[in-house]
Amino acid sequence: MYQIIKNNLIKHVPNFQKKFEEIYVTVSSRRYMKSIIKKKKLPKLSPSEIKAAKSYYKSKGYNLKNTYWHRYYKAMNGEFHKEYVPYDIFNPKINPRLNKRKQWPALLDKNLSYNLFEGFAQPKRVVQNINGFYYIEEKIVNLDEAIKACNRINKRLIIKPTIDSGKGRLVNAFTVENYKTSYENLNVKELFQLYKKDFIVQEFLEQSEVIASLNPSSLNTLRVVTYLNLDGVHVLSSVLRIGELGSSTDNFSKGGLFCGILKDGQLKGKGYSPNGTILTKTSTGIVLKECKIPNYEKLQDMTKLMHFRVPYFKIISWDIAINKNNEPVLIEYNTHRQGIDLQIASGPLFGKFADEILDIGLQPY
Repeated sequence: MYQIIKNNLIKHVPNFQKKFEEIYVTVSSRRYMKSIIKKKKLPKLSPSEIKAAKSYYKSKGYNLKNTYWHRYYKAMNGEFHKEYVPYDIFNPKINPRLNKRKQWPALLDKNLSYNLFEGFAQPKRVVQNINGFYYIEEKIVNLDEAIKACNRINKRLIIKPTIDSGKGRLVNAFTVENYKTSYENLNVKELFQLYKKDFIVQEFLEQSEVIASLNPSSLNTLRVVTYLNLDGVHVLSSVLRIGELGSSTDNFSKGGLFCGILKDGQLKGKGYSPNGTILTKTSTGIVLKECKIPNYEKLQDMTKLMHFRVPYFKIISWDIAINKNNEPVLIEYNTHRQGIDLQIASGPLFGKFADEILDIGLQPY
């Protein structure tokens, strides 16, 4: 009955679908953050901080109904900024107006990155599954050929979904020996069946010696957020994500840490873990402030040039690795589910473009 009512409203009430999705995302994200605050017993903001945050957003045209995210970010890094961007404003209001997902659904398949960003370095692909079809080097192959392609590679591989992915979900490293993978002892066919369709198998990237020293078990990547307007592409924020020792992913939600980056590529002195611990060294003993990202300026230029390839999206979160030759490599780009927890390490997301972007969030779409 609920679905019938919803479908009738979508059919007869203008923009109901958009409004429904906006409300759903807002409510669910608030519920999630409220549970995090309760579980972690995070300290409250002061009355003056609450007033400052609400006054700031009111001046920009928003009714800030809670300060959950301000409270969370301050608890994680000890710093209060009224300009922190709450997820329940960013995802339901701002992101849909900057990135019109419904218009370009095919571009959200990360399998297409090799076509969209041809000429930019990317990990070597072994097998792709696009809408159920297996591809090797741009040609459709059958299941047996796809399985053989994985079986004959004596290297560490990565398998991950390419649509509706995020937070490191189902991103797994594995090797193949005697037709069995190191992932739960499944064979390659069984592993493929676990992912069903829309996934990719890539060779695990050999990363820079400098970056690997921070945690050799994971591919440690930079999350770089860029914004496109009429003046060009601008880097809003960037952080280095370092995996937990023994983990194959660098995802913050999986136990990794964020570290902010200075303009010259030098790491800031503090790393932030998901349990709220502030670290000055990695689990391998590397002092964060003594580490510098190789080719950081080139990496930023690369994200700007790539953003021009997909102007349908005005704000993009790029995951970039540094290979063994200290060259930047595109891992993936994110336009829909863009985690904005990097504010913990980099500060307010929008920086000097806050007024401009917040104004876009109030416009109809």
